Amino acid sequence: MSAASNALLSVLSLTDDKLSLVVRKGTKVSSALANVKHSELSEALAQLKIKAQPHKNTVNIIREAARAGVHNSPDFEICQGEPPSGAQPGRWEWVESLRRPSDHAVKGEVLMRIVAPSPPRPGVNLLGGPIPAKEEPTPEPITMNLPPELELQPDGTVVARNSGQVKIEGDTAKFEPVYVVEKAHAPEFSVCEFQSDVHVLSDLIGNMKWRVFGKLEVEGHWQASEIEVFGDVLAKGGIQTNMIGTLRFWHNCQTTYIQVSQVGILGALTVENSVQLSELRIGGDVTCTSNPGAILGSTLHLYGGLRANKVGSENGQKTKIMLLGGEEARTTRIEKLLQGTMITYRGEAFTAAVDTSFDSSAPPTAVVDGQGTSGATEAPPEAE
Repeated sequence: MSAASNALLSVLSLTDDKLSLVVRKGTKVSSALANVKHSELSEALAQLKIKAQPHKNTVNIIREAARAGVHNSPDFEICQGEPPSGAQPGRWEWVESLRRPSDHAVKGEVLMRIVAPSPPRPGVNLLGGPIPAKEEPTPEPITMNLPPELELQPDGTVVARNSGQVKIEGDTAKFEPVYVVEKAHAPEFSVCEFQSDVHVLSDLIGNMKWRVFGKLEVEGHWQASEIEVFGDVLAKGGIQTNMIGTLRFWHNCQTTYIQVSQVGILGALTVENSVQLSELRIGGDVTCTSNPGAILGSTLHLYGGLRANKVGSENGQKTKIMLLGGEEARTTRIEKLLQGTMITYRGEAFTAAVDTSFDSSAPPTAVVDGQGTSGATEAPPEAE
C-alpha cells in the first residue's frame, strides 16, 4: 500500500452504525495528502473492505484540508451504505412529458402511474452487513376514483381515452375536454404541445412555442410569435407579435385586430376592427366589415375573397392586396379603396388613382389605373 493510502486511513472514520465513512471536523490531515489521487483513495477504501463509491469532490476536500493541516469544515461524508427505509404508502405520479404539461391527457397515451405501497426494507452498511428495518405495517393500497375518460391498466398505469386536462383532488380525478391555462406566460408553458382544445384566460405573451392540435381561444392580448394551431383560433384581445416569427393557423381565425404581425391562415379570417402594418397569407375569405373595418399599411396574399370597409392609408403607408384565387376572389368587395393602394387581380397589378371602391365582379380598370402606377389623370366614373 502507498504512503498516501496509509495516511488516508488515519483521516477516515467509520460511523458507529457503519453506514457512513466521514472526515470529521477537527481531524488533522497530513501535508502528504495535498496531492492525493483518486487511485490512492480507492486503495484506502479497498483496505477498509468498502465497495461504495466516494463522492466526486472527496479528493478536493482532502487536498484542501491537507494544505490547511486540519479539516475545519463540518463532518464530510465520503460515502454511504444503503440505509433502511420505512413502509411507503401507495401514491400516484404523472408520467412526465418534455413537450406537454404533466396534467395534459392525450388519447391512447399513459397519463399517470399508480404505485402500490411497499413494506419496510432493511438496509446494508458499508461493510456489507444488514441494517434491520423498523417494524411497521404495510399501508393499504391507494384507491383512485377515475372518470370514464381514464382507464386503469393491470400494471398500474392510467391510459387516457380522450385528450384534455386532468385535475386531481384528493383521491379523485376530474377530466375536462378543454385544457385551461390561467397564466400562459409561466415558464412551464414556454414550449408545449396540446392534443386538445386550449383556453387561455390570460395574455399570451413571452417566448412561447406552442403546437395546438385542437382549437385555441385566448382571452387576453396575444404577443407570442411561435404558435401553430391546427383548429380554429379565437383571439379576443387582438394579435400583435411585432413581426417576430410567423403565426401558423391551419383552420379559421377570428380576432379583434391584427397589428405588426406575420400570420399564415389556411382557412378564413374574420377581423372585427382592423389589420395594420402586417403581412398576411390567407387561404380562405377575409372579412373586415365592423367598426372601422380597415386594412392599412399591410400586405395581404389572399386565395379567397376580401370584404372590407376601408383599404389603404392616408399617411402614405403602402397597402398591397394580392387576390391569387380564381372564382373565390370574385366575392371581393371594398367599400372604400384609398388612393395609392395596389391590388393584384387576375395576374395584373393596379394602383388606385383616387379614393374609390372596388368590386371584383366589375373590371378593375373601371376604378384603378391599368398601368399599375398611382395618380391616374382620369377619375373613374361614379358608381351607379
